[in-house]
Amino acid sequence: MTAHPFVARLNRLTGFAPGLALAAAAALTGVLRRDKPLHPAGHLGTGRLTLSTSVPDLGVPALAAGGTRPCVVRWSRAMGLPRGWPDIEGMALRLPGASQHGDDADLLLASTGEHRWTRYLLTLRRPRRFGRLTTLLPVRAGGRALTFGLDPVTGGADGLPPTSYVLEVARGKGPWQRLGQLDVAWSEGDTTDRFDPVARPLDGVEQYAFVEALREPAYVAARAVARARPTTEKRPHA
Repeated sequence: MTAHPFVARLNRLTGFAPGLALAAAAALTGVLRRDKPLHPAGHLGTGRLTLSTSVPDLGVPALAAGGTRPCVVRWSRAMGLPRGWPDIEGMALRLPGASQHGDDADLLLASTGEHRWTRYLLTLRRPRRFGRLTTLLPVRAGGRALTFGLDPVTGGADGLPPTSYVLEVARGKGPWQRLGQLDVAWSEGDTTDRFDPVARPLDGVEQYAFVEALREPAYVAARAVARARPTTEKRPHA
């Protein structure tokens, strides 16, 4: 159910001011570091998403039925802080053909807690330490708020992230429900491809106006800084 236009406008205005602040911080970081301001280095992986539970009422066709589908995965340190410092884990998941018009769709997750309230709080982790990741801010699908999460099954090895995660979803502030498993074959390389859940949402997923206003300015600033600097197709790993 779509929000009333006035409410949607109010929510966008509420998120716009902090969104601009995040955008300014992202742009300044990129200029000072002479690199991507967000998620500057990471590992690219080839993934296999196996959905073991059929959830037709989820409202997201790509995640509503059982089966296995290929995907592209990228793990990164969100702020790109110096080696040895704690940082926020970031995970980008790209599902080919999962958008409304059959294009690729993106889902972004970050290190958070796992409980009713801590799932909305970013968590710093030390290098080579891995844990739960969530979409942090809920999305709207099937007329309700959904939060997606990835919980590692295996530990990381040789500095690479875990190779297996449980994919879960929480409806509102409800408990986590298992949807399936994500298995990843990580490489030592990285990519300059950009993942954007606002511009490339999953079919059935809608960003709340407040969330879109909060996130989009930072993405725009990050893209602008990146375009101003020459890049190569492949990057060294984190």
